[in-house]
Amino acid sequence: MHSGCGCQLPVFKIANYEYGSRIKSIDFHFAPLENMKSTLPYPHRHEFYHIVWVTHGSGYHIIDSLRYEVRPDTLFFMAPGQIHDFVLSEDTMGYAISFSSEFFAFKVQNRQSQTDVPVYDFERIHSAIYMTERQSRDLQRVLDGIEEEYATEAPGYDDVIWSYLRIFLVKSARMGGDAADIDSSRSVLLSRRFRSLLEKYFSTLHDAAEYARMLSVTERALNDATRQALGSTAAKLIRERVMLEAKRMLLHSEENVAEIASQLAFDDPAYFSRCFRKHTGRSPIDFRRSLLKLSI
Repeated sequence: MHSGCGCQLPVFKIANYEYGSRIKSIDFHFAPLENMKSTLPYPHRHEFYHIVWVTHGSGYHIIDSLRYEVRPDTLFFMAPGQIHDFVLSEDTMGYAISFSSEFFAFKVQNRQSQTDVPVYDFERIHSAIYMTERQSRDLQRVLDGIEEEYATEAPGYDDVIWSYLRIFLVKSARMGGDAADIDSSRSVLLSRRFRSLLEKYFSTLHDAAEYARMLSVTERALNDATRQALGSTAAKLIRERVMLEAKRMLLHSEENVAEIASQLAFDDPAYFSRCFRKHTGRSPIDFRRSLLKLSI
């Protein structure tokens, strides 16, 4: 599926394309992997959460510059905005599950805590999980329930799918080595709301105090929450998110350093380069050269 990088990577919504089968909802989609694996240009981004379960086949999968082996009973998890590139054998089979942020947000009592789902931000779970036979059998029962409900469309099927998907995510988090944290404390909920805002505004807003204002809390309260829930200050999380996007752009676009700096709200390309070097230990140009080797 690999193709060369152009200046602009395609960004897909669930509703944008056939995705291997009929689209039933702009917020949730289920399809056999073999039906859709050759329908998309790679690499690309999604605006939705994406799970791929490879049941048979081989190859490799690059997610944000990290390369993972593809083998039977592998789970892959991708969050909105991540760049991924698949190279799969012809006999690859499996499942693809896609869902929007709203799919969960509309079904929880506290709309402000739309990320209050275990592994919802997919940073609580590994990008790739290689399941044991027992784990695969256990998770297959849950996926069979999703598949049946999606196919029959019985009354209330979307609510049943929501419940199955939540179970799927919790069980996946356990497999990843980190038990799902269902703690609904104020710190956890506030940090999740912050991460949701950060994902929307990181390219234009780098000030922790401004995020605190948008969340109607003090900067100190925000930092206390992110330290407790995420082990880091809000400012550091902002820098990490901006630098992650810079890495993505350096690898998957042909834009120069000044253009990337401008898109990430840096007025001075030299200052952007200094920040990037401090964060990665390399200049943007050196980083781009080293990562391009992954695409060869």
